Amino acid sequence: MNRPIDTLPRDPTALRPQKPGPDGPAPARPGDVQKPGAGAAGEGTLVVLPPGPSRVWRWLRWLALLLLLAGAGVVGWWEFGRPPEVAVVMPWRGPALEAVYATGVVEAVDSARVGTTVAARIRELYVDESDTVRQGQVIAQLDDRQAQQRLADARSRLALAEQELARDLELAARNIRPLQQVQRSQEARDSAAAAVQIAARQLEEYRILSPLAGIVMRRLVQPGETVAANAALFEIASPTPLRVAADVDERDIARVQPGAKVAIRAPAFPDRVISAEVTNMRGRGETATRSFRVEALLPPDTALLPGMTVDVNLVVSERADALLVVPTAVRHAAPEGGRPGAAHVFRVVDGLARQTPVTLGAVGPTAIEVREGLEADARLVADPPSGLADGATVVVKP
Repeated sequence: MNRPIDTLPRDPTALRPQKPGPDGPAPARPGDVQKPGAGAAGEGTLVVLPPGPSRVWRWLRWLALLLLLAGAGVVGWWEFGRPPEVAVVMPWRGPALEAVYATGVVEAVDSARVGTTVAARIRELYVDESDTVRQGQVIAQLDDRQAQQRLADARSRLALAEQELARDLELAARNIRPLQQVQRSQEARDSAAAAVQIAARQLEEYRILSPLAGIVMRRLVQPGETVAANAALFEIASPTPLRVAADVDERDIARVQPGAKVAIRAPAFPDRVISAEVTNMRGRGETATRSFRVEALLPPDTALLPGMTVDVNLVVSERADALLVVPTAVRHAAPEGGRPGAAHVFRVVDGLARQTPVTLGAVGPTAIEVREGLEADARLVADPPSGLADGATVVVKP
């Protein structure tokens, strides 16, 4: 007859006869079960052991799995099920400047690219970059030997023509030469004189003079170099006055007016803002860059130097009592045509986040102007979390 599994001893020595002690049968141990009629001499005792370790570990694993699932459910509800906590801010009143941004370059009002009208070899250069020059100063000399020979030849022809004219006049006075011959001699003399003037003027072209007083910004050639006609040799600019030339996008140029205020900031002077006014607006735009050139005259004592790159803000409107909000409260829809989409904010109304479209004005690093769509007493979500939907329940942080 098979024994029950739960009463089968795991150790063969667990079931053994119990010898009676001197005072009678040995007392039963915990876990022992007496057979019916047991206790007589020579009869054994059946031992029942607790469940094996495999069953205990199985229950422990199920318990751990249940605890893990319960913890995951609590964490999931805490992260996704509970309403988000948000901070609330209020709009405020303050000044707002609406400006158009552009990049510009500092340049001299009076500047020139100095070149030559003749092709020749450079014999000598008298100035270098950063040198100060006077108006009319000789700054370079070209090889003019051929021009000098042409001038000498022209002068010789003029001398010969004058001699011919003098002889014809003398002969005409004695009625030996006709007046027509005298007239031809006079024309030949005048032509020779003009050739001398032309040769002398061409000789002057081999001396390069500065057209204005200023500073040599660039020297484009070296001594001994052969240059072509109309080639540029120097760039000279007057140190004062200076101006900023900015390229304004064609979408913004209609808002800029002559005389508008301009705030200029240069990387060389990050803590300094230079004020100026629009003095000139070019009537024709650049088709390649789709921009219009706007110029602003700098003050005489400016520290900016020609060639510096600057950031330009052209003020197009100014309001002293504008409604302002923190920049983090404003969200935009998907971009349209390279610009941010429609703007909106989230108002907190009765514990719900209400998406509200707004019209923006001036935009700055610390505040954004709201022109339409918002009341002054609205409670706004300071930094709407990602995925916040219209009508979602929110919890206001204390």
